[in-house]
Amino acid sequence: MQTLKTVVEPATKSRFRSMAKARGLSESELLRAVVLTVTGQDTDADQAAKPDPDKAEVDRMTVRMPRFLLEATKARAKSKGMAPSRYVAALMQSNLTKQPVMNETELRSLQASSRELAAIGRNINQMAHSLNAAFYETERVRLDKLADVHRAVVENRAAIRALVRASQNAWEAE
Repeated sequence: MQTLKTVVEPATKSRFRSMAKARGLSESELLRAVVLTVTGQDTDADQAAKPDPDKAEVDRMTVRMPRFLLEATKARAKSKGMAPSRYVAALMQSNLTKQPVMNETELRSLQASSRELAAIGRNINQMAHSLNAAFYETERVRLDKLADVHRAVVENRAAIRALVRASQNAWEAE
């Protein structure tokens, strides 16, 4: 890496130091961000990270943070039924991929929903089979039962959308 230096007035240096501190950055990190922004090299910063199967292995990273953040992280992780390290990993994954990360409870709900949709599909298949076997006996398939199937599918889709929306909102910055 190359070094970039400049000379500024003491007041400018003081303001810059205060700005860096307010953002939780070192002066070097803030200067790097400014340079990347000015040169147009920060355009990928807001792009969603794309999962790469070749880089899916889990690796370790140590993160240092103030004690109040560590305690808040542990509390938030506990409220979600997750280990703190899993919570931080899920938080990063959600923010970098711009996709929700499901916890165990949410995954079980989606699996239950999938089972419900499969049962509905079997019912529809049975109705179609019944109609094909005796297409002149259409009273075998009652319209009120078709309306029940439609209602179940609509309710299931709404529940899935609500679950995904809740999961997305759970990982966004407040």
